[in-house]
Amino acid sequence: MNFEGLKRRVERAEQLVDGRIVQTTGHRAALGQRWREAWTPARIVIAGLLGGVLVAKARPLRTLGAVSGTRWVQLATSLSGLLASLKAAQSAESAEAAASGAEDAAAEAADTVEAVAGDEAGAPPPPAPQAGDDAAPHAVADRRRRPDAQWDSEPRPAEAATELSER
Repeated sequence: MNFEGLKRRVERAEQLVDGRIVQTTGHRAALGQRWREAWTPARIVIAGLLGGVLVAKARPLRTLGAVSGTRWVQLATSLSGLLASLKAAQSAESAEAAASGAEDAAAEAADTVEAVAGDEAGAPPPPAPQAGDDAAPHAVADRRRRPDAQWDSEPRPAEAATELSER
């Protein structure tokens, strides 16, 4: 088969997939609506009663009662340690991302300052404001060219993320 034939075949397959996605989305919405409509109060009560009977027959709490109290404390302690280490790892990743974002922003600001300094070195001085002007036209540009404040130490991750999002 030549290239154009393969290309047409792929395009038809893509159109078929797009159509199936639309159909699936519609069917999922219809199923969700019918599912909610099917749960009447009587059916909810019946399902609760049947679930209670099945749990009473299986008696899963009997097997949990065989575990001693000290074993439960050990389990809780190990789970809390696991959660604390996961949270610390997540915080470290967040701090690394914020630090790299701050470094990128600082490099971009330095490039901008260098570019502006280079432009101003060869540019003629701005014209003096006329008597009828409300504000000098270069006042906004000067404010934008002001360098960022220097940090004494690295910002906390939340501060760094906020600072970057405000730009």
